[in-house]
Amino acid sequence: MRRLSNTIVTRSSLALLAVGVLAGCGGGSAAEPTALKGTVAGVPTTSPMAGIQDDRVWQVPAKEADSRVNTMTKLGASIIRVDMRWDQVAPTRPKRPKDQFDPAYKWDAFDAVVDAAAERGVKVLFTVWGTPGWAADPAVKKSTTFPDWARRPLRPGPFGDFAYAAASRYTPRGVRSWEAWNEPNIPIFLRPQFKKSGRKWIPVSPAVYTGLAKAFYTGIKQVDANAQIAGLVTAPAGDQCPSSCPKSANARMTPSAFLTAVSQPGLRPPMTVVSHHPYPITTPRDVSFPGASYIDLYNINRFQNEIDTTYLRGKKIWLTEFGFSTQKVAEYSLNVTEAEQAQYLQDAYRRVRANRRIGMFVWYFLQDNSAWGSGLLRQNGDAKPAAGVFPLPMGPLSTKVVSKTGTTTLVGQVRDLRSPGEITIQRQSGDDWLAVATVQTGKDGSFAAKLVPGATSTYRATWTGDVPSGDRATRTSWPVTVRVK
Repeated sequence: MRRLSNTIVTRSSLALLAVGVLAGCGGGSAAEPTALKGTVAGVPTTSPMAGIQDDRVWQVPAKEADSRVNTMTKLGASIIRVDMRWDQVAPTRPKRPKDQFDPAYKWDAFDAVVDAAAERGVKVLFTVWGTPGWAADPAVKKSTTFPDWARRPLRPGPFGDFAYAAASRYTPRGVRSWEAWNEPNIPIFLRPQFKKSGRKWIPVSPAVYTGLAKAFYTGIKQVDANAQIAGLVTAPAGDQCPSSCPKSANARMTPSAFLTAVSQPGLRPPMTVVSHHPYPITTPRDVSFPGASYIDLYNINRFQNEIDTTYLRGKKIWLTEFGFSTQKVAEYSLNVTEAEQAQYLQDAYRRVRANRRIGMFVWYFLQDNSAWGSGLLRQNGDAKPAAGVFPLPMGPLSTKVVSKTGTTTLVGQVRDLRSPGEITIQRQSGDDWLAVATVQTGKDGSFAAKLVPGATSTYRATWTGDVPSGDRATRTSWPVTVRVK
């Protein structure tokens, strides 16, 4: 990797930039860099809410949970996604299931997370799933392949009662965002997916999920009428005819097929937001394959269009799991280098920034384990390069080659900011970085800058200021190159 200097030289201006000239480093009086508003016509002024999920945060002692929430805050997360396992909170059947104080409930781990987040001004998104043994449908046999908490509940009512109890406990503590189940279109989270009818396998998970989602929605809304409740929460890929027709009860449904199924009259579970997990099937691309059985980040517009043909038309979209693995794991064949992970994180930001429908974007997850490798931290806790990119991503809105007199729009976000501030955009000149503009951010740290490169140029953004922890920090984006012909 080439050496990057932190030198800021305030001698260039957009007028010089427009003809592709950079000022030298010596002699003459220094001019202030050109100031920009930080808004560009047609570009969203805010970014999707930036989140991180940490699978360990509710499974560790309270002191460590506090530390892990602090780490996510320092990385720039404004919301943390937490799996609230129904089977873990309610390992035995409660006598008063809507009463948060029923002795069957074990809330301590989630109390610690919510308290740590509230102390730092960070929001919590609870994703509630996992069937307790006492609530499971006895007609669904236990599996040696899939976990027991994936068995469907016998009835949806107990799930709704649990939602009521959870909302009663955490709404007063500031939790206003929820997801109804996790990836119900695949058997690792909800089974069975299909049942055999004659010679055909027909999907049953959409109807089961509808019952669960309706009960969950009712339970939450009875406590908090203004809660945001996300539904679908689909995994990115499934089995599709004719190339891979379902051949068992435990096949997977594609997200598109699952959406179509739950949208049929008589189902249509209520939700305020549609949630999806657009894990990349390939490295970043700008082409979409018609009829593909998956919906990843790079064909999310297709899913958005499909949503708009259903009763969910116009709903906001949350992307609540996304990441690139830097190690080979059994469940995710795509893996990249750590440097590529950082680069692709930054690329993902510029894509979601352009889509006004996307309201939240969560990186999965904080720290690697032996089964999954998309963490911002390695298994030993050391930071990967992506941990340096997450706090301040920046990229060109379009990666198309620019003409010599053409413009490029750089979009970015200082995720530590909780109120407007200023960032500096720099252009590389040899081993130095020259300031070409100061940009005003919006209240969530988002900015956009329209520049005229004049020649192929490499840019980065940098910011120094106070962060939520009370410390003073410097954030610098990874360099991005704008090609000019």
